[in-house]
Formats: sequence, structure tokens, C-alpha cells
Amino acid sequence: MEIKREIIKWFAFIAEQIVIVILIAQEIIYTQFSNVYSSLNVMDDVQRLQIQLKEAEDYHTWASIAQQLDDKQAALQQALVTEDYPAMKLLIRSGLLRNLGGIMDHRLFEKTNFGTKTFIEEYLNLVTECIQKISDLPATENQKLEIINDVSQSFGNTALLLHGGATFGLYHLGVVKALSENGLLPKIISGSSVGALIAALICTHREEDLPKLFLPDGIDLKAFARKERSGSIRRKITRLLTHGYLLDVKVLEDCVKANLGDMTFEEAFLETGMVLNITVTSSRKNEIPSVLNYLTSPNVLIRSAACASTSMIGLYNSVDLLAKNKDGQIFVWSPTSIKWGNTYADNDSPDQRLAELFNVNHFILSQAQPYIAPFLRKGPRITGRNFFQKILAFISSEIRFRMTQLARIGLIPKSVGSLFDLKIVGHVTIAPALSSLDFYTIFGNPTYESLSYWIKKGEKSTWPFLEMIRCRLMIEMKLYEVKQQQSALMNELRTNVFDLKNIMKKRTQSIG
Repeated sequence: MEIKREIIKWFAFIAEQIVIVILIAQEIIYTQFSNVYSSLNVMDDVQRLQIQLKEAEDYHTWASIAQQLDDKQAALQQALVTEDYPAMKLLIRSGLLRNLGGIMDHRLFEKTNFGTKTFIEEYLNLVTECIQKISDLPATENQKLEIINDVSQSFGNTALLLHGGATFGLYHLGVVKALSENGLLPKIISGSSVGALIAALICTHREEDLPKLFLPDGIDLKAFARKERSGSIRRKITRLLTHGYLLDVKVLEDCVKANLGDMTFEEAFLETGMVLNITVTSSRKNEIPSVLNYLTSPNVLIRSAACASTSMIGLYNSVDLLAKNKDGQIFVWSPTSIKWGNTYADNDSPDQRLAELFNVNHFILSQAQPYIAPFLRKGPRITGRNFFQKILAFISSEIRFRMTQLARIGLIPKSVGSLFDLKIVGHVTIAPALSSLDFYTIFGNPTYESLSYWIKKGEKSTWPFLEMIRCRLMIEMKLYEVKQQQSALMNELRTNVFDLKNIMKKRTQSIG
């Protein structure tokens, strides 16, 4: 019994000593790193206070929380002024959000034609300045690049979606032109239907070569010009009744090949740095549409994917997807029994796939579908709509709802009902202002005159949204700019080290 008591006392003593050591260690850690912890939690406190601000029941509570929130947000500015780099890194890294405190709410852009609240613009400028300061830190390029990559991953990316349009789809070029000229063109672009053709054109050209595309003769339309001489409405109707499609896909393929050549998705990415995504659907039933890009289909020819996305029931016939092997030989990418097109299946929205592959959490949608575009807002600012416009908007919404409903219960084909189902919804949606005369050319072949007309219409449709987009992309563009700078410096450093090694090797050999 005595031995047992001694053993118990010994274990109790050891346990007591362990507890004391743990308590002392905790005190030391807390004392040494309390400043770091407080800086790290500033942005978490900001988000907590914003929630409390919304839930405040009286003015006194609201004012108290608002004061605390202002103090927390001032911490970032203080870190910048005092050049407190550790605090600056922690503040940026732990809490940078695109819509912090609702600063990207579209209602903030409704009261003025240009810009938004001065406080928001000052905040965005402050954040971009801090990002640049971090880039100038006295650290290794690898360390700085790691910080910027972490912040970029947390912040997310923007994708430009070019959706639909038939002939109206040419207006996507004007949208891209307006964004490009103002330094707001996202690096990730997705296209479907005619939007796929425009996305392919943009993503196969370097940034400095894009202005040439927007010239009157920037796109080769000779294939359509040759066909126009012998074409007629009667021939198109005959083709529709005989073969089930209105337009000749061979003419489209010739035109696309003349402009894109045999470039693959991977080659385009390596050449331009742009991430091209094209949505296509299989002729097999119940198959989920594929989003083709340099990750999912690196060796697929862009021209075949663009034509496949444009092919849809009644307009163009479906086509084969083509690929290129390492020897440059072209072959059919999928079994010959499978044809690819754009049949508007149940899951044809690329949003989720882009989010999975490229961390996209912000979408700019260029919407050119003729049965949807007329009823969308033409700018963030509310200018009021007359009674007739409100009635038209109501009728349009009701038709879309009923057609979708009929398709879901099987009274009409799903391919028809899905035409009216808005699967793709952008955080910013740009649509052309269409006139009744525009609908007369909806299925007409493009000409150089119509190209200039639609580019200008696309530009005018984008201008009202530019300041909203600028605020939404300012931080993201700065992160991309800094990443490019750091990557270039790292590559230059590697080159210099490699050259130095070669020089030392040659000197060693000459001495030997």
C-alpha cells in the first residue's frame, strides 16, 4: 500500500510540474506574439463589427460600433504611413475581400454618371498602394511572390462571359474593345455560341495586337463574302427544310480557320497568357456540357471548339472536335459517333466549372441573346422607365418563366425551354440597346459594315458600366501587375545566376 501511495504521489508531482511548464510557456508565447495576434485579427474584427452594425437596435449602439469600425479600418492607413510592413502584410493577407462592407453594391453607382463614393475610392487606392509597398519590401522575390499569391487566392478572379447573340454576337467585340482600352479586360474569358468565336479571336492575340482586331478589316470575312454572291434566303430555307439547319457550317469553319489557324488551347495560353474557355455539349443525351480550356483539353483546336459551340439546333449543324498531336497532325478528338454543338442542356452554365478551375468568384456577363438583351438594364444608374417599357419587361419575364415551366414538366422540348432560362447571371451584366431594325439582320452573314456598327454599339453599351467595373477590378488588376513584376524579376535572377555559373565554369576549365 505504501508503495502505491508513493507511486501516486510521484505521478501527481510530475503532472503538476507539466501543468506549470505549460502555463509558463503559454504566458511567454502570449507576451512575445501578442502584437502579431492583434494585427492578424484586425480584419476579423472589422467583419465582426460590420455584422454588429447591421444588427444594432438603437442609435447609441450603432454609433459606438461605427466608431470602432472606423478605428479598425484606420489601422491599414496607419500601417502604410508608418511603413509598418509586418502589420501591412498581415492586414492585407488576412482580410482582403472584394465586397468588404458592401462597397461593390450596384446602388452606390446609381446616383452619379461617373465614379462612386469618395470614401470607397480612397479605400481602394489605399489598398492598391499597400500592395505595391509589399512588392517593394526588402525580402526575397520568392517570399514576396508567395504573399501576393496567397492574397490573390483569397481575393479571387474575374471572368468575362460572352454569351449568345447570332449576328448580335458581334457586339461582344465592342464590349472587349471598351474594356481593353481602359485596362479592364479580365485574363479569363469564356464564350458560348457566337460569343465563343469572339472569345477565341481575343484569346489568340497578344494584348498589343488587340487594337488591330477592332479595325474595319481586322477580321477576315472573305468566306462569307464569297458565299454571299451565290447565297439567298430561298437557299437557306431549303437547307433548313432538307437538313434541319439554316446556315452552312462549312462557311463558318472556313472563316474561323482563316482567322485562328490550327492553334490549340495550350498554344494560345502560352502565347498570350489569356485563359480561353469554350462551352460545348455532346450529341449524347444527359451528358454534362464540357468547358474546354488549356487544362481540360490542351491539344484541342480552338477553331473546332468555337464552331462546335456556335452549332445549335436549327442554326448550324453539329461538328467534330479536332485535336493536334505532338507531330502537328490533326485528328478527331472524340469518337466519330459523337457530334458536338450547343444544345442548351440543363447544366450549360460555365460558372461553377470556372470557379473550380480558376478560382473565379466575379463574373462580367456580356449578354447578346436577342430574346433577353432588350429587357436588361443598360447601365447601373436608374433613369426611370415609362409604363410601356415596364409592361414589356413584365411580359418578357412572364414568357421566360412559363416556357421554362413547360419544359420542366415535359410539354415542350427542353432545348426550347432552356433558351428562355437565364442560367448565366453576371455580377455585372452588359447588354446592347437594340432597335427594331437590328432584328432584320439577326441571321444575316457578317460584313465589314455590320462589324463596325456592332463594335460601336458594344462600346456604347459598356461605357456606363466602366466605373463600376474599375472599382470591382482595381485590387485584382494590381495584384496581377505585382505578380507579373515579381515573376519577371525572379526569371531575370535565375538567368543571371545561370550566366554566372557558366562564366565560372569556363574560367575553371581555362585555368585547368
